[in-house]
Order: sequence, then C-alpha cells, then structure tokens
Amino acid sequence: MVEETHKSSLSELGEDWILSVILNSLKPVQKGRLQIGDDAVELSVNGQIIVSGDMLVASTDVPPGMTHRQTGSKAVVSVVSDFAAKAAQPLFFVVELGLPREMRGNEFLELWSGILETARSFGGEVVAGDTNQAGEVSIGVVGIGYSEAPIPRSGARPGDILAVTGEFGKTYTGLHAALNSNTEEKWRPLLDAVFNPKPRLREGLALGRARLVTASIDSSDGLEACLSELSQWSGVGFRVTDPPIDSVAAEYATTYNLDMFEAIFRGGEEYELVLTIPRESLDDAAAVLRGLGCRLIPIGEATREKSIVAWLDGKRYELSGRGWRHFSSHRI
Repeated sequence: MVEETHKSSLSELGEDWILSVILNSLKPVQKGRLQIGDDAVELSVNGQIIVSGDMLVASTDVPPGMTHRQTGSKAVVSVVSDFAAKAAQPLFFVVELGLPREMRGNEFLELWSGILETARSFGGEVVAGDTNQAGEVSIGVVGIGYSEAPIPRSGARPGDILAVTGEFGKTYTGLHAALNSNTEEKWRPLLDAVFNPKPRLREGLALGRARLVTASIDSSDGLEACLSELSQWSGVGFRVTDPPIDSVAAEYATTYNLDMFEAIFRGGEEYELVLTIPRESLDDAAAVLRGLGCRLIPIGEATREKSIVAWLDGKRYELSGRGWRHFSSHRI
C-alpha cells in the first residue's frame, strides 16, 4: 500500500493526503490558543523580531541533477543565509508550496523531507503554510526569528576591511559542470556547492554576538552585486585587491575556458558572508571564526570614493553591480 502511494501522482492522492503528511510531521512550538493546523499560528519571540523570505522556482533555481530533497533544502537555505548575514537566529518557517499534479507521492515526500530536515538543522520549525497546484515546483519560504543586535548593510565606513567567509567561483563553475553533465570526481566540490549549499549561520551569529562587524550581506546574488548593495547602503566604495579565488574552480575555469572574473564576481548562490570590519577588530573577528573552523578572508577595504574597483591577474575592473537578476537573459 505504501509503495502504491509513493508511485501515485498528487492528482490521484489529493490535497488531503498532502496536508495530512505535512500536519503529521510538524511539532507544536508552544502553548497558545492557535496551534498548528489552525488558520494562523500564534508565536512569541524574544528580542528584535527578524523576518526574511525567499522563493525557489524549479525552472530558474533547480539545475539538472538536483534531487527533490536537495531542492527542498535549498529553498530553506536561501532564507537561513539571510538570517546569517543579519546575525539572527531563525525560529519558525512558513512554507508555501506550488506542486505539479503529475508529481509522484515519493517525490513530494523527498521534497518535504528536505524542507523539514533543513529547517530543524538550523534551529527552526515549520509552523504554517499553504499548498496549491502549479505548473512546476515552486517553494516560498518565510523565516521568523530574533537577533539581539542585527547587522545592517548600512554600517560600513571608509577604512573598514572588506572580508568574506569563503572562496568564490565554486557555484559558477559547478553550475557549468551540472549543465554539461560533467560529473568527474575531481569536480565534485564544485557540484556539491550547487547541490548542497551551506549557509554561514553559526559564523554570522558568532560575529553578531562579538559586535565586530559594521555591515554584512550574504552573497547569494553574486559578489559584485553584494558590493554594490553595501556601497549604496553605506555610502562608501570598495577596493578589492585580493579576490577570493577557489583553487578547484580556477582549475575548472582554465580547463573549460571560462571567464574567472565572471566566476568570482557574478556567479551567485555562494551563500558566503560579505562583511566590513574595523581594521583594529580584524584579528578578533578572525579568531572568532577560527574557533568555528572557518577562515575570515580579507579581500580589500572600504573607501571614501564611491567607485568599486577590483584587480584580478593584474587587470583593473570597474564593478557596476551586475549579478544574478531574474528576468534577464544572461546564462553561463
């Protein structure tokens, strides 16, 4: 009977089956009048309430080879990454699902497991949402949490060190590998960056507690776009003198004649943190991340001039804020 259910399409199983799976998998989060399954859910949060949301659509956000479990996980990761950038702890998630009628029961169960397991792995619980029929899988996730001292985009000052929590280029080259069915073992770290992204929540929370960061953003739209946002919000410019190049990504780009500048600055979905830190606090911030097994990588500094300039292989680039943008025709 279970096997038949797994092979049946959602149009055969019906919305009641989907809702029963979802509701039976959720945990009551607190005592109150409104509980899971009501028209709304009642929550209480201490400290500053932080809310962030994102949407995943299969045709634009799910590359070939990504499983349903990985798809569900990625939808949550994109929101958790925003929380990481704000030094905020997610507590609750509201999930809106658009599901195609031909989707199989086992595929839905995989998708839902990816959502639920990832939410819980970062300290949150799915508490509410909605389902609807759609032409393709689409997942809207809203996270609700708290922060004692959220880090803004607007705090960078001239002279601050510009730093990141990881090297770049992995997802740009990994997506190229996925689109071209290039699954050689040597490129596995690049494919893993695409299929199993990891947000820097522990790092963001630790830096927030230490009060060492002046401005922060996550790199999901690409490094160039992040620098443009920080520049506009803080009223500063940036000089990037040491671009954070991943060695495997650099080898892949050389092998397949890809533009390394594009890979580093315009790839997107790296889910690293892009930070500005007062020069005198850099060693302390590095020590905080070192305690978590993470490197803090200085890549440049904030400037009074509003321009954003980067050097790569001896060539100077003026950055204009390009990055991943929906409704554009740019592809690898």
